[in-house]
Amino acid sequence: MRSLLACFALALSVAASNVVDLTPSNFKKVIDGSKPALVEFYAPWCGHCKTLAPIYEELADAFVKEKNLVIAKVDADTHKALGEQFKVTGFPTLKWFPKGVTEEPEAYSGGRDLESLAKFITEKTGFKSSIKKAISYVQELNTPEKFDAVVGSKDKHVLVEFFAPWCGHCKSLAPIYEKVARDFATESNCVVANVDATVNQDSASKHDVQGYPTIKFFAAGDKEGEKYEGGRTEADFVAFLNEKCGADRLVGGGLGSKAGLIHEFTTLVNRFKNDKAYRTETVAEAKKLVKSLAKNPYASYYYKVMEKISKDGEAYLAKEIARLEKIVAAGSTTPEKRDNFEIRRNILRAFQRELDEDDEIEKDEL
Repeated sequence: MRSLLACFALALSVAASNVVDLTPSNFKKVIDGSKPALVEFYAPWCGHCKTLAPIYEELADAFVKEKNLVIAKVDADTHKALGEQFKVTGFPTLKWFPKGVTEEPEAYSGGRDLESLAKFITEKTGFKSSIKKAISYVQELNTPEKFDAVVGSKDKHVLVEFFAPWCGHCKSLAPIYEKVARDFATESNCVVANVDATVNQDSASKHDVQGYPTIKFFAAGDKEGEKYEGGRTEADFVAFLNEKCGADRLVGGGLGSKAGLIHEFTTLVNRFKNDKAYRTETVAEAKKLVKSLAKNPYASYYYKVMEKISKDGEAYLAKEIARLEKIVAAGSTTPEKRDNFEIRRNILRAFQRELDEDDEIEKDEL
């Protein structure tokens, strides 16, 4: 009984596929020009075909409500004549049959990830998929124009991954790379980007990309770049970008203890703490310094903290730090507001310890 039930379940799972299997006996009946169709020509032994298979199933599921669309596949190893008829020379090969076309389909050369395939069908037909795409923090540079507009700009450092949708190492790197992009999402001078080298072949060729993934770092104003040879953990990328972009990010996106500190205030902060008899004069100097650093939004906060301590005493520091840390820990703020709270916390802590020149991270003046 169990084996019968197992066979029945297997039969149901096979029948549940929304990808149409094409053979010489049904090809002309299905691909008759009445509906647009995307057809994959594959071979059972092909590794790239096996990688594409679950994605292709998801694609068919995403358009299952569209009755005027065909998503199909052909075992072109078994049915060689069909492959030869449509000039298939490698696997997998994807062909697009617009409505009314049965003999001369278009070759599909885009990405083989779910989003790229679904976007292609939507652009061709206007049909909407049921895919709910997650927000990505990685900036896509999939045209030469987009690439050149970002890479080499005078005010942005750019880390670029050149990848191919079928590349196994690229797929393994993708979730890590997404985390790194999220970690640096609010660093205005630091961009984490990628290029689908099968789509933007011009940029990949220009930068001598010969394998995947290839990662290059482009400092602000540099259009040539340097190859990234470091480790591929989130921590490795974060450490690298902190050094290159003058940032102090932590794994997970938080800010380190030096982020936001302004070195011009170091002497005044130390004097304010250590020479209480001269606090009035120190606060006055801080007020003047704020005017000369008007472009830095946190300069005035140093002055406000000095005024607050002068009025309410040292206990203000611990109380305000605890309040800010409670807000950050709640996790209900936007990334921008979290940065703001953490920088203010760092400035408050600067009044609790002795500062030296190594305590400050100076942002690149790009």
